Amino acid sequence: MKRYYVSVTEHLNKVVSVDAESENEAVRKVQDAYNNSDIILDADNFSGEVIEIEPDQEYWRESEEDDSVALQHID
Repeated sequence: MKRYYVSVTEHLNKVVSVDAESENEAVRKVQDAYNNSDIILDADNFSGEVIEIEPDQEYWRESEEDDSVALQHID
């Protein structure tokens, strides 16, 4: 049986309101708030997942063989 390396990516999303003079300022203010942990995303903000084969299978195979990464294995 062949081993495959599959990526699981979860997406979280939260819409916040902000008063600003421009779109750029609005994004900057929200980025600053996020960086300061004033905006927290958790499981309630789950918006989807993507499960796909990793494109560089050889990289992950070599990384697992030389123990440079710890991967969860599913039988």
